[in-house]
Amino acid sequence: MRRRWPQRATLLFSLLPLLLGLAAYAWAWRGWAADFETTLAGWFPGRTLVATGFPYRLEAELAGVERRHDGPVQLVLRAERLRLNRGPWRPELTVFQGQGVALATALGPLAARVVAGSGNASLHLVDGRLRRLSLVLPAAKGNAGFGPDFTTSALELHLRERQPGAAADAAQPQPRGQLVIGATGLRLGQGAALSLDADLVARGRARLTDYRAWASDGVIDASATLRDATGEVLKLDASIVPLGSAMRLAGTITTVCPLAVQALLAGTAAPAEARLRAPVRLAVETALPAGGPVALSGLPADLAGRSRRGQLPPCPHLR
Repeated sequence: MRRRWPQRATLLFSLLPLLLGLAAYAWAWRGWAADFETTLAGWFPGRTLVATGFPYRLEAELAGVERRHDGPVQLVLRAERLRLNRGPWRPELTVFQGQGVALATALGPLAARVVAGSGNASLHLVDGRLRRLSLVLPAAKGNAGFGPDFTTSALELHLRERQPGAAADAAQPQPRGQLVIGATGLRLGQGAALSLDADLVARGRARLTDYRAWASDGVIDASATLRDATGEVLKLDASIVPLGSAMRLAGTITTVCPLAVQALLAGTAAPAEARLRAPVRLAVETALPAGGPVALSGLPADLAGRSRRGQLPPCPHLR
């Protein structure tokens, strides 16, 4: 029996560095958790949240969430349940998992809304700037602020603030923000299933922290492509310019289905149409939000006699 004590003491001394390391990490984790709880208290005023997830992560869960941000880019988030987590040593990156998600956003007169049964998001902030906000919403539906309501199989949104480079000309509008959109199984109203890839870049001399200052010389460069299972249906390249309390979109649409595009913009039923062998380029101009008919020009007078791809499926109905 007398010999066991030295053996136990040796074991305890050998484990002491590990125990001290665990105690130090637990103390550090509690500090990270306190910082996370402080951040959450600012994001969700009136809520008392306790971080869990020791030892590998920081995690908190809320029910009945409603959060509103009233900056130049307005955002309203509602969720039946919301789980937030981050790595203890990465306070700049927060991951969200939501159930019963509803989002609404607006930039000046442009407003959009979307709802989904579930959704995932990640928020990356660095020095008070938005490095990236990414959202993935399966089976989402909503409205872009103009046109018919939409449904999707999956919708992805990626938003970030952009900073001018060191060699940027201060007298010229510089990139200030970017929104990248991807959607599969997209249906506009009763239209066919399409895929969407869109890229919108806001340029201006002022940051998007002040809409009026940005809008004084700001512009949004927009490009969007719609495809069906056969191939590209249309490609939009346009500029969106603030004009008082509204905005004006002007640009071109390149398409192999001009009558389908015409029907989409006019809100009418599209006639049967075979795809053109060579796409045509149409000019488009309209107010945003929609305040009247869309001006579409450039439809060729000889369209009926142009060569078609009869072996391919006909043009899809776009709404």
